[in-house]
Amino acid sequence: MNAHELAAAMLQAKADIDAALREYDIRIREDAEADKQAKLTHASAYLASSGTAGERNAYADKGSVDERYKARLAEGLKRSAASAVESKRQWLSALQSLASLTKAEAQLAAWEPREVSA
Repeated sequence: MNAHELAAAMLQAKADIDAALREYDIRIREDAEADKQAKLTHASAYLASSGTAGERNAYADKGSVDERYKARLAEGLKRSAASAVESKRQWLSALQSLASLTKAEAQLAAWEPREVSA
């Protein structure tokens, strides 16, 4: 990989991180909304039921199962998006390390040893 390809890869990695962050932001909001809906549905079902506390909870759980599923799914997708951001950051970090090494090699190649006269 030459310097031009390395620079292009770093720019692409940065663009990938930006896109992943936008996706993560969307997933955070979807997770919050799904969690809110699940809690509202559960509470509404609980209030609409009658019987003992256990019976009311069972009724509320049954009535909110779809929303709780959506909330769990949204939470998983949020975690996945966070992992994607971290992975892309690590890739950029690896490219930055490679760029640093390339720069050090270029500086070393330009160095000329000189003999010290006694």
